[in-house]
Amino acid sequence: MKTVQFVRLALGWVVATTCVASLAQVVVPASASFQLNGASLDLGGSSLISAGNFAIGAGQVFDAATISILPGGTVDGGSGAITLFGDWSNLGIFSAASGTVNFVDGPVALSNIVGSSTFQNANFSSAAGKTYSFASGSTQSVGGLLTILGTSSQGIQFKSSTAGQFASINLQPAGSQTIDFVGVSNVHAIGQHLAPTKTNDGGSGDDIGWFGNNGGGGTGGSGAIAAPIGSPLALLLLGLGLIGLAFRFGASAKTQSF
Repeated sequence: MKTVQFVRLALGWVVATTCVASLAQVVVPASASFQLNGASLDLGGSSLISAGNFAIGAGQVFDAATISILPGGTVDGGSGAITLFGDWSNLGIFSAASGTVNFVDGPVALSNIVGSSTFQNANFSSAAGKTYSFASGSTQSVGGLLTILGTSSQGIQFKSSTAGQFASINLQPAGSQTIDFVGVSNVHAIGQHLAPTKTNDGGSGDDIGWFGNNGGGGTGGSGAIAAPIGSPLALLLLGLGLIGLAFRFGASAKTQSF
């Protein structure tokens, strides 16, 4: 197993080995910091572990197996991008800035999301029905664009790591969403309502805040759909309600007449 460690010298930065294609992991030690600036770091299917300070700037990290931010470590997303196919573990500090994290298909069918993170843009895309397991009790927040896309034949799956306990997704008020073909099991949307016009594609339910579900869980979103004030549906419901009240009032008046 080969490990790359970023080491700070008086004249700048050096990498302990240049055999990037065969690396098992890239490590930023607790005593070090590294700035990618506008460069690209191709991990070649290896992992990035930050116990120190790793800053992407306007660069990008791609083909990562796992991203691990250890206690005391930081990753600054800058305006760049991180693309990984494996696990995301944030036990330190992730600063999203204006960057994007792309969770994509790869040689693993299940990726674990550990710890709570705030992303600016988060993209979960799968053509293979991949499962993302979120640590129960954790919250993943998105301030910009949240993308969750499976396919019509295989929905991407979101689930809690512990059956009967939920994890949370928080799309913040200023955020936007592009979501289709997703199955949800024990994951609640606690910010913006997610995929309000879609259905639960293969999940087991407990999907509060998703689909048409405003209250209790249930596959496909079994809760009532809120109609925006002033919409044709809201006006129709109001009219039907008034007709019902008029009918009840008329029936009551007839009953009490002499």
